[in-house]
Amino acid sequence: MTTSTTTSPRFGAILARHRRLLALGALSLLLHLMALAWVDLRIDAPPVLAGRQDLAVRLVQPAPPAPAAAAAPAAMLPDTAAPLAPADEVRPAPPPQTASTAATPAQGGEPVQMPSRYRVSMPPSAVLTYEVSDGSGVTGDASLDWSTDGVQYRLAMDGILGRIDSEGGTDDAGIAPLRASYRIGSGSASVAFERERRAIVFESVGRSAQDTPGSQDGASLLMQLAGIGLADPDQLQDAVDVYVGRADGAAVERYQVLGREQLETPLGGMETLHLARTGSVRTEIWLAPGQGWLPVQLRTTAQDGSLRTQTIKQIRRTP
Repeated sequence: MTTSTTTSPRFGAILARHRRLLALGALSLLLHLMALAWVDLRIDAPPVLAGRQDLAVRLVQPAPPAPAAAAAPAAMLPDTAAPLAPADEVRPAPPPQTASTAATPAQGGEPVQMPSRYRVSMPPSAVLTYEVSDGSGVTGDASLDWSTDGVQYRLAMDGILGRIDSEGGTDDAGIAPLRASYRIGSGSASVAFERERRAIVFESVGRSAQDTPGSQDGASLLMQLAGIGLADPDQLQDAVDVYVGRADGAAVERYQVLGREQLETPLGGMETLHLARTGSVRTEIWLAPGQGWLPVQLRTTAQDGSLRTQTIKQIRRTP
């Protein structure tokens, strides 16, 4: 009995203490569960942004671009402006300018047809003196002074074709001028034949033209025609084309063979071959086979019909 009475109160105290622990544990568990539930709610339902009722996402079509604000006639190109070329189009560079439209294909036209080469024999040195006449009679003298050693030459001409000094040499195409000076009034115009560069340079105006073997200046042309006759008269059958560099440009000049004529001169009658070139001024040349094909008479006819003629009156052979 004594044992039972002592044990019962102790057991009750222990049980009471455990009930308090169980209650505290249950309360702690409940609080943890509530905390977890609250956290879960915070995750599932994002907070409402301040000042916004709802946050919705809508796909909106972009508004069409505004019409270029009455495109201020922005920098309008002039009507004459050329359209832009396609990216793969290559435009040729503008052709260089030259002295004569007939002189070189670099000017944009068709390439000039260069004359054929002729066989040429160098005429021997000679000094020719002429009398000059027009419709009113004899008006003065003219001269042609040709000096050569068979390779190099010098030529001075003063007459109805102008005052020209020429110097140069020879090549496979005959007489080959290197420089010519055209005296015009009180001035002069120089022309250089740059054979290696194949260019005729008009130094007075700073331009150039294509060169070709056989090209001549306005004075050497006469001796080249004489050399063609000396080498082979059969070359003078129909026409002779010569590329000539003058003070203002270069072009192929055609001298038409008009036929044989008996020419009366202060030195007596001479058999000649008559050639002529048409143009703004008609030019006629009489070559004398019996005088080494030298030019024994020249004539020019202006557009108004006025004539000027120079006819041989003396031929002096020089060593």
